[in-house]
Amino acid sequence: MKQLIPRIKSTRLIFALLLACAMLLSCGLAAIAAEEGSPDLAQAAAPPTAATPLPVTQGDMPKGLYPTDVQTVILDGARQIIKTYTLTAGQDPAGIPRDNFTRDGWRYELTDITEKRTNETDTKGHTETVEISTETKDLNEIIKLLAPTLDYQGEDGYCGLLALDLSSVSCEAAGYTNSSYTATSTREYPHLSNADTSLIPKAITDNGRTLTLDSVSWETQRYNNVDYEDIPESYRAVAQYSAKASRSVVTGYVTTAGYIGEVSRTAAGDTVYTVYFSGSEIGPAPKLVELPIVEHNSAFPVVLFLIVLAAILALLAGAGAYWYLLRHNVKVYKDIDGKRTLVAKDKISVKKALIDLSPLDGYYFIIEIDKYAAKALNSHRVEIRHDATSQKHKIAYEGNAYTIEADFVAGTVQAIY
Repeated sequence: MKQLIPRIKSTRLIFALLLACAMLLSCGLAAIAAEEGSPDLAQAAAPPTAATPLPVTQGDMPKGLYPTDVQTVILDGARQIIKTYTLTAGQDPAGIPRDNFTRDGWRYELTDITEKRTNETDTKGHTETVEISTETKDLNEIIKLLAPTLDYQGEDGYCGLLALDLSSVSCEAAGYTNSSYTATSTREYPHLSNADTSLIPKAITDNGRTLTLDSVSWETQRYNNVDYEDIPESYRAVAQYSAKASRSVVTGYVTTAGYIGEVSRTAAGDTVYTVYFSGSEIGPAPKLVELPIVEHNSAFPVVLFLIVLAAILALLAGAGAYWYLLRHNVKVYKDIDGKRTLVAKDKISVKKALIDLSPLDGYYFIIEIDKYAAKALNSHRVEIRHDATSQKHKIAYEGNAYTIEADFVAGTVQAIY
């Protein structure tokens, strides 16, 4: 009789545990059934096939593409690794590594890539020569016609402001032409006895040119008084000689001037890419919990109790895993007749950070991510797609469910706090 009482108590304990297990399973299945009864984005319509970018393999990566700087930044408990790549014009940024990696117990995932282009300026001395036509060779007058500065724009891309070099200004004849004229010469012949043109030479030679008599004018040079009357005694002749001649005449002048100074050219330089990886700490492996050994007079109830307990734990673990994997953690709402109405549910994760709204009508949606999924997706980018339009949003978890407003007409996706 004393041995029967412990068995009866053990049997009652086993039945109580089985009853509790059944109640837990019924609650879990009811929750799963409730989730399955709600509208689902995956069931609304088959989403269009997303274009998956081809991964960059090691063979496709340009040779020598290594970071020029790597920094680890820790701010308010958040850890980030920042890699800087400096690429020349011939290097392809597609070769920058973007894969996740682990380091010192932390897992790092790509969050952002920024691009900054640089320029290089080359400066050199330059002299630009200009020519102008002038009617005079007087440098003082020519300098007034020259601009003091010259805005230089070269075909090779160099440009700058040059200044006039006064020492470089020079002038020379642009050309010559023949011009006809009359050459003249005047000769005087004094002490002539009579005013007779026969006493005057009819031609003379002047500077190698022969001139003929053109005209003669007479002057009385001296008088002789006879019977109180002045009688001319000698004469002076002034003779004009002329001849047709030609000479070379300058048609104009060409002035050459130099402008000197520094010119520069700006060309595209290296491109700096900054790659940001956000870190999350890798937790320790779960430890096995040792159950205490219950001593009993009879071995049968203890073994049966352990078997039932193991079955209960297996059922609870399976139900929990089934509920976690199939539960929806995203709710999609639309404004219908002025009320926010639940229209669909979906499930996202770090590996599948995509909410595809293509099966739904409209262009304005309110998306609510429960706090557990929001916490797991903190600092990750979630893609929100509607037909051919895709927007990305970075989750900023603050301890509660995370709400996003997606307006595909305005092209905006923003959090609602």
